Amino acid sequence: MKATEEIKSRLDIVEIIRETVKLRRTGNAYTGFCPFHENKNTPAFVVWPDSGSWKCFGACNDGGDIFSFLMKKEGWQFFEALQYLGRRTGVELEQQTPQQENERQERLRMHNLLTTVSEYYHNLLLDSDAADGARKLLLQRGLSQETWSSFGLGYALSSWDGLRNFCSKNGYSDDDLVVVGLLVKKDTGKVFDRFRDRILMPIYLQQGQVVGFGARVVNSLDQPKFMNSPQTICFDKGSLLYGIEKAYMSIREDRTAVLVEGYMDVIAAHQAGFTNVVSAMGTALTEKQLRLLKRYAPRVVLALDPDIAGDRATLRSLTVARQNLERESAPAFDPRGLLRDEGHLELDIRVATMPNGMDPDEIIAADPETWRSLISEAQPIVDYVMNVFTTGRDLQDSKVKAEIIDDIVPIISDVSHPAERADYKQKLARILRVDERMIQIRKVGTSNSNIKNRTTLESEQFQNVEVLDELENYLLVAMLRKPEVLTRVNRTLREAGSEVLSSRDFGLTEYQRLFDIIKNSINQAVATPKQYIQNNMDAGLYENWKQLSYAGNELILEDERRIQDVISSAIRLRSRNLRGWLIDLQFLESGARDQGDLGQAQNYQDLILQHTRALRGLQSLSRHYSDPLSSLGTNQ
Repeated sequence: MKATEEIKSRLDIVEIIRETVKLRRTGNAYTGFCPFHENKNTPAFVVWPDSGSWKCFGACNDGGDIFSFLMKKEGWQFFEALQYLGRRTGVELEQQTPQQENERQERLRMHNLLTTVSEYYHNLLLDSDAADGARKLLLQRGLSQETWSSFGLGYALSSWDGLRNFCSKNGYSDDDLVVVGLLVKKDTGKVFDRFRDRILMPIYLQQGQVVGFGARVVNSLDQPKFMNSPQTICFDKGSLLYGIEKAYMSIREDRTAVLVEGYMDVIAAHQAGFTNVVSAMGTALTEKQLRLLKRYAPRVVLALDPDIAGDRATLRSLTVARQNLERESAPAFDPRGLLRDEGHLELDIRVATMPNGMDPDEIIAADPETWRSLISEAQPIVDYVMNVFTTGRDLQDSKVKAEIIDDIVPIISDVSHPAERADYKQKLARILRVDERMIQIRKVGTSNSNIKNRTTLESEQFQNVEVLDELENYLLVAMLRKPEVLTRVNRTLREAGSEVLSSRDFGLTEYQRLFDIIKNSINQAVATPKQYIQNNMDAGLYENWKQLSYAGNELILEDERRIQDVISSAIRLRSRNLRGWLIDLQFLESGARDQGDLGQAQNYQDLILQHTRALRGLQSLSRHYSDPLSSLGTNQ
């Protein structure tokens, strides 16, 4: 439990507010005069103990939780309120140490360095005479210049110190470049550019930060053909997917992620309109990568090259290849590992193999409809393995039957659902024309240790992903990605005769403060909005900011359609709040009448009419916008 939630669970908001505001019970709520503006006639200040929230329906029209009340009353920043309530409740806060803050600033600086280098490589590809061979190769592969720019493709000079010299002029040291994997440092102390005479593919996080590079040779005689950035503070290959920053929206909409082997396969697929395609960058698929895909879709299709998965000896070994960082190697296909992942991740993992030894980009270029059919007709893992082991073999031979059973039964045994295991057992018996009782399937273990391990994995998956309100989360993630979209939201609300979006529209104090920082970022001209947000992040809000940036990546807007989604979501948030306030006001009005306070009841009635008019205006406006979160099952 986060410190803020732990604090709230130990406090009675009514008792805290009663220390400064005289409250009286009205139904399930408490009412009083708002302490933040002059008003002695209408007790429009309401506290709800069940939800731990408060709101003024009067002049200040403000509201929130216990943190926002203290911040407004005492003039505190969020962290000051957090510290005060932490001391009062005995909740120990995990404070950001100077070292942690320095580490955060250093990571931001390294991300900026990688972005600068990515732009440098890209400009070389477009303008340098030395990149002529790289440009010709990309055009021969059918990749347009528009696609080069879309994926930020670049070129590294054949020089041993071209990048080093460029970065030195821009204030970065050799040590900086070594840390992010752009320079190689020998034991002798000699340093040189890691990437030379290669086409560079920037690798991004979902929210668009450059974390490393993939590199392909221009000269076919050079080796290795492909290489990647090494493991660094920014680049963790096993948790990244090439192309995810462009693919996640389509993956969510198609409810299917297609995973290919190579960078060029991803780029060619996107250029042809198949934008739900990503790559594990030449290594075996990891559980971290599968968990990332599961955020967006329930199905993953492995579009494997025939030479990776179609060899029976490869399947029989059931090992996972690990790629040396400086040497090309082919990933092994591990059906047993994938089946275990499929079981505990609750994913539908399927396999589509390319015909006639063709790579995915070759199939897409030759016949896009063939590619579409291959993906839609992809087989479950066990069906695929059965086909590999039985195709072209003499199924009348008893020894062959025995070999096939020995190879396939361990794989069927790793299927998680007993009904599926039984079905595959029957299917294998029919294919081999043997008595089903000859095929002994081991049940998947369910010992306490297995249950514990699964529970640990699931808890690790969600321990840093706490989305308390999907709709508020959507808006904040989108505005952190593109702060300027708030201007569009407010313009639309004003045109509808409604108030602009404000921190009052958000329930949590953390969300309110983050919104205020976003709002301030577009009302200043000292730095870019994103830089302002980074530089002005309050102490105590860093974890919330990080979670919104990383946990809700599927909600980040990309184009005009997504901006319309954000506007729609703002309308929905305001409409939802108005409906909630109307219900509360109706209860308050009824309670006032029951107590014989007709004047107060009339005041509440006036507020009900005011909120009803505002809601009708928003309902009329909302017809012009789509419902971006319907597929996410947001409860409204």
